[in-house]
Amino acid sequence: MVYLEFSNVPHSTELDFDSLELCLREGLASSDGVDPREALGCSPDATDADVARALVRAVAEADIDAIGTMRLDPDAARHPSVRPPTEVTADPSFLGRLNTAGSGELSVEHIDDMATLLAVLRAGSRRQRRAALMRVRQLMGDRRRLPADATRKAIQTVAELRDVELGYELSITRAEMPGGHGREARQEHEQWKRLAQRIEAGIRAFWDGQSSVEPIHVLPGDQRALFLLRICELSDLVVNHITAIIEGTDGGVPLESRIGLLASLRHAADRRLVPALVSVLEAERGELVARAARVLGGIDDARVHPALAERFDRSFLLEERLALAGALGMHGDCRGLAEVRSSLEEDQPQLLLQALEAMESLGASEHTNLVARFIEHPDVVIATQAARTAGRIGDGRALDELTERYNASSVPALRAAIEDALSAIAARMELRGEEIATIDWSEVGNKPAPRKGSRDSMPAITLGWRDYAMGHLWLLLGRSTWAVARFESAAARRSGWAVPLIGIGMAFASQEQYALALPAFRRALEVDRPRIERNPILVRAMAKSFLHRAEQVEREGRDDVARGLVGEVLALDLRRAPGTVRFELKRKHDVLRREERGDVHSAA
Repeated sequence: MVYLEFSNVPHSTELDFDSLELCLREGLASSDGVDPREALGCSPDATDADVARALVRAVAEADIDAIGTMRLDPDAARHPSVRPPTEVTADPSFLGRLNTAGSGELSVEHIDDMATLLAVLRAGSRRQRRAALMRVRQLMGDRRRLPADATRKAIQTVAELRDVELGYELSITRAEMPGGHGREARQEHEQWKRLAQRIEAGIRAFWDGQSSVEPIHVLPGDQRALFLLRICELSDLVVNHITAIIEGTDGGVPLESRIGLLASLRHAADRRLVPALVSVLEAERGELVARAARVLGGIDDARVHPALAERFDRSFLLEERLALAGALGMHGDCRGLAEVRSSLEEDQPQLLLQALEAMESLGASEHTNLVARFIEHPDVVIATQAARTAGRIGDGRALDELTERYNASSVPALRAAIEDALSAIAARMELRGEEIATIDWSEVGNKPAPRKGSRDSMPAITLGWRDYAMGHLWLLLGRSTWAVARFESAAARRSGWAVPLIGIGMAFASQEQYALALPAFRRALEVDRPRIERNPILVRAMAKSFLHRAEQVEREGRDDVARGLVGEVLALDLRRAPGTVRFELKRKHDVLRREERGDVHSAA
């Protein structure tokens, strides 16, 4: 027989546990006339509800004592999301105290000065940049409140901004702008609407059993990036389908496709994705968790931070922990900073890229030198990420190293990243009230000089333009073979003339003959690379040709060739290419790099 003792019950010392449990199961009437109120410390006139609660507490305490569960220290038992994060020095500067929303004085939504907003747009965190862009859009909507110079500067900045992380916000802001950029953004939106309607119809057929093809999986990479760019505007049906793929409950999509979808959602901010992403954190492991963490890092939702913190505290895979640390840093929690810093100090080749990405949200001025030393890394991708991270940290001490590397490098992608980093540092210095570092590229030096054509004879020039014009005429008549022959003749007549080579590449690209377009684009890049990099139409066609050709050879099983194609185009200055194409190229490069290392994508 088991008896219970209650030190807080003044009127009794022992109670038959079996009788007490019987009262709890069958009610007080089953206790053979014995009233347990006094034994439980209740007053004689206590209600049945009060007695029932006391019974539950008594039985629960007895069960806990019986199984020997230890009582935890209250501070240690706190949920990981509310434990004090790692102590870091608070940033007292303007950006360090700037909120993205709220009634406080330092809030982006209360800033009316366009120059300040544009500086935040270059130098702030992702959330600050997103809020600043939305505030710029709001002010541009009522241009009567803005001076003409401020309006012109805002339109120019938004039109030139190439921030993949703000792809959706940029698209809706540009759609409200006048001129060619606005028309292009509105046309892209109409293209997205048609694509979304087609995909939604395919999803309905998939779940109705009328089709066995999952419609998102079969999309080309750039179309998938375009489709998911506006996920906030997709219907619940489509989002539910996407979450089913993320969770693995769709019944047919392989693990690699789930990882690819999560990678494509890297910069999505739709809160409807949170439950599925949290379920991945709770139930999966490896790259799935890392991918889900990176998506959650950019979503403003109260459910995100507790889930990230809990997973970080119980994760043991370093790849997971770096991704989780970076995501937590985006939510203001720096508990993973020491681990990220250690990975950089130990210079672990397999994790350098992930650690540098995490340092974007975790880094402070004291980490500038640690990050800047990787700008000299022989791997262009790592060096470019180091420059981007240095720009996000925004410490002026990196200016000399960045400028020196800019002068010494001939890799366009790295030079473009350094330009963006120097611009971000200058904007941060402006917001801190420090002396602005004016970037005069003519003095910084070594920017690619305009091509100086060779001295061709007048007849050669005349005949070259004649052949070039004839090539376009044949294109209009649909005789592509004749057109390419005329372009080749024009290129042969004048050495160092890229125009006909570009014509060949564009002709093949328009016919989706990417294997034939690449040699022409490569020859044009050798002759006059700046002409292509500075022209949005040309750089878009060139980048998409590399991307689609890489997808083709990857489907044929030639991953090494695909890896080389993606790495080659990423070494160019692609800032004027569409954000969706640049994003898909980087995602493809990351996937192919992991396959080269032989990583096992385990979801067990």
